[in-house]
Amino acid sequence: MPESIESLKKLHTVLIDTRNGYDEALEDAHKDKSSSALAPLFREMIDLRSKAHAELHQALIAKGEKPDDSGSFMSAVHRVAIDVRAAITGLNESLSAFISGEEQVMGAYDEALKENAGDAKISNMLLGQKLSLQKAIGKMKSLQTV
Repeated sequence: MPESIESLKKLHTVLIDTRNGYDEALEDAHKDKSSSALAPLFREMIDLRSKAHAELHQALIAKGEKPDDSGSFMSAVHRVAIDVRAAITGLNESLSAFISGEEQVMGAYDEALKENAGDAKISNMLLGQKLSLQKAIGKMKSLQTV
């Protein structure tokens, strides 16, 4: 399988995993009143992920691939980590972990952009998604308590 397709599939899985993580974080924010202010941010990230996932899913189908929507084993690990972190420090204090995770997602975008540089349609889609993610990371950083 060409590296360009493999990088898109990897990003597709990352989008599913992180959307699942934000679903879990949103549930925790509703349970923990001290973290309820983060609920709109988590909803925004879920929407961002859902939109990016849908676009990438369709792009993979257009390339003749059958995308797997089950996510990865790491999705379950991340959900447990979010639960533990929220229980120990609260979601507000763990916002830096979300930022760090998003910066790792940026790396998956960079890899996919590099591997798909010859496909203008895919590159433009990925670049738009990456720019939206950069804005979201900036918003997260502005919400971080100092």
